[in-house]
Amino acid sequence: MRFGFQKGSLIFRFDKREIRITSAELLCLLAGVLLFAAAGLAGGQEPVEAGYVARREYGQGEEETSLLVNGLEEKPFLVEFSVAEQQYTEAEAKAAMDDLESRLEEMILGANPDLAHVRSDLYLKTEDPATGLTLRWSSDSPELLDTDGKVNGEHADEAGGSPVELRAELRDSQGRFREVCLSARVYPPVLSPGEEAKAGLLQQIQRREEDTRTDSGFYLPEEYEGRKLTYQDPESSSSAWILIMGIAAALLLRTRQQNQEKEKKKQRDRQLLLDYSELVSRLQIFLGAGMTVHTAWEKIAEDYLESRKRGGEERPAYEEVAQTCSQIRSGAPEGRAYEEFGRRCGLPPYLKLAGLLEQNRRTGGKNLRQLLTIEVTDAFEQRKNLARRQGEEASARLLLPLFMMLGIVMVIVSVPAFLSFS
Repeated sequence: MRFGFQKGSLIFRFDKREIRITSAELLCLLAGVLLFAAAGLAGGQEPVEAGYVARREYGQGEEETSLLVNGLEEKPFLVEFSVAEQQYTEAEAKAAMDDLESRLEEMILGANPDLAHVRSDLYLKTEDPATGLTLRWSSDSPELLDTDGKVNGEHADEAGGSPVELRAELRDSQGRFREVCLSARVYPPVLSPGEEAKAGLLQQIQRREEDTRTDSGFYLPEEYEGRKLTYQDPESSSSAWILIMGIAAALLLRTRQQNQEKEKKKQRDRQLLLDYSELVSRLQIFLGAGMTVHTAWEKIAEDYLESRKRGGEERPAYEEVAQTCSQIRSGAPEGRAYEEFGRRCGLPPYLKLAGLLEQNRRTGGKNLRQLLTIEVTDAFEQRKNLARRQGEEASARLLLPLFMMLGIVMVIVSVPAFLSFS
């Protein structure tokens, strides 16, 4: 047996047989193997040996357990039951509470040096992972320090601080509890120079507002600490965003138009390449019937215009042929008309055809039919390559929806499996 890769596929070759696995099929197989391995690992993390079931540690809560029982009946059957967490003895509970009480102040300080100098929020935990005990907090001055640990020290006494008593109730899973009292002093927060200036200005504004409540209005301070002040309605600044959004919309519209023009040109060039083989073939046939180049050109344009009158689709190559005939009828030199035809199409095959026609007009060559025969062969080969390339592009565009569908299927299959493991 031999194997190899070819065009994105894995190929296994036997003596007289060949098995081809595409990249999408290989991806599905690989995803299935990985999910199977993950399921095996998840299912084998906690084997039950000698009928022993391990409990969760202190504070981790109750666990639902399901096991397959063998031997009681002919077939294994499933049993489900709850396993409570490991519980403290009386002595262990006392030791755990002693340990937590000794660490309690250090646990809740946050950025404060100690409870005697509290200026920022405390970190009042509701659970201690080390012992599994839960904590419930209360404060005798929630306006200064609430039960979430948030400090509101704006109105606290700066000189000696404002006293606050915190109470913490330590409780285990069996209902045993202990109450711990902590004394704290709350001070006003330490402000930066900028924050102090803002707070001072706000106080000055509030005093003016309170002193002029019998008036129809009041004037804001014109200066503060020697600095002149001006004021602006914050909603008026939104007009700048309107201008920015207008500019952004214009840029996006321009980008969209450019992309549309590029896409339109791309579609036109693709249609020109598709029409080239047919145009050259018809020109060869008409020349073989004894027509001159100009007469054959006129015949092609006439047939196309008749087709358009009957509701046929617009084809850029024949539009350019009709325009070339119109130029010749208007008195333009035939050679220049063919040259402009190739320039308007802008693709190498059309430039080559325009060169052949101009050369035939100047030299009166008799081998134009032979040259067109070769050109027809090349044109049809180019058309086959173009069709093949379009098919490959379409297949590539289908890969994204394919992988999205594969992802959805994997989620539908794997999520219930992992939920059953947990």
